[in-house]
Amino acid sequence: MYVYADKYMIKAGDTLSSIAGNFGLLSYIQILHVNPEISNPNLIYPGEVINIPKMIPMSTYIVKPGDTLGTIIYNYNLELMKYYGVRITFDEVLAYNPRITDPNLIFTGMTIYLPEIL
Repeated sequence: MYVYADKYMIKAGDTLSSIAGNFGLLSYIQILHVNPEISNPNLIYPGEVINIPKMIPMSTYIVKPGDTLGTIIYNYNLELMKYYGVRITFDEVLAYNPRITDPNLIFTGMTIYLPEIL
């Protein structure tokens, strides 16, 4: 299941990119997905507290013709509910797929990363 690390307090000189790098994230976009209150990634302030997504094991899914991100997540959640009794959210999937800037624009052959349950 998708979990957050302890809250992180921004320090002088931090950027979202440097914070992402320090936590081993793929991109600062992952931080934005779990901090919707950040409207401008270039405007963060010392003392501000943000969520940091934890990296957890991932499954991969290759997009097939006719797939939508919603149907991929729905079908993945059917399996998770059956075996673990939990679901992943749309935002969790977007956090692990920072190259998806528009969830309505995925294409056949694209690799989607899906968080696994620990």
